[in-house]
Amino acid sequence: MDVWLYSALTLVYLILVIRMAVVLTQRKQWLTYSSFQLFVAFSLAYDNGIIAVGNLIGEGELLTVLSSLRFWLHAFATPTLILVGYHILRSSGAKFANRSITNVAAWLITLGLVIYQIVGFTLSEVKNLTAIEEYGVLRYVAEDHGGPPMMVIIVGIVLLFVSLIVLFKHKWVWLFIGTALLFAGQLISLPVKSGALTNVYELILILSIWRTTTFLMDSTDRRRY
Repeated sequence: MDVWLYSALTLVYLILVIRMAVVLTQRKQWLTYSSFQLFVAFSLAYDNGIIAVGNLIGEGELLTVLSSLRFWLHAFATPTLILVGYHILRSSGAKFANRSITNVAAWLITLGLVIYQIVGFTLSEVKNLTAIEEYGVLRYVAEDHGGPPMMVIIVGIVLLFVSLIVLFKHKWVWLFIGTALLFAGQLISLPVKSGALTNVYELILILSIWRTTTFLMDSTDRRRY
C-alpha cells in the first residue's frame, strides 16, 4: 500500500534533514548555498508526510489547508536546487562558476522559476484542490492541471549539466545517476500499481545531491591538508 511507501519516504527525509543539519553545523556551512538542500529535503518530508496521513486527517478544510502548503513549498523550495547546483559547480573547481555573472545567473534563474511557478501554477492550484483516494491514500490534487512540469524540467536540465561537469572533473557518477533516474521516471511508465514512484525518484535525486556535496567538501578538505 502506498501509505507505507509515503510513510517510509517521510521517515528517510526526516533522518536526512537531521543528518544535513548536523553536518552543516559541524562544517559551519549554514550560510552557504549548500544549506538550501535542507530546505528542499524538509519540504519533501512535509509533502510525503501529509499524503501519508491523509486518511487519518480525513477529507475537509484541515487537510485542504495542509495540502495547499505542499504546493507552496514546492514552488519556493524546488527552484533553490539551482543554487545548490551552482554551489556544486564552485566546489568542483569549474572556473566559470567563480565569475560574478554565473552567480547572478543562478539567482535570476532561481527567482524566475519561483515566480513562474507561483503565477503560472500555484495560485491556481491551491484554489482548485480536489480530494482523490488512490492506492490506499487520500490526498488533494489540483483540478485541470495539465502540461509538463516545466519548472522541474529546467531544474533537472541544470542539475544534469552540473552532474556531467562533476563526472568529467572528478569521475563522480552519482549525481548523474540521480538526475538521469528522475528524467527516466518521468518518461517511462512502469507497470507498478503505485502513485509514489516519482517521489522515490525524487528521494534518489536528493540523496545523490547531498552525497555529491559532501564528497566535494571532503575533497576540498583533503586538498587543504
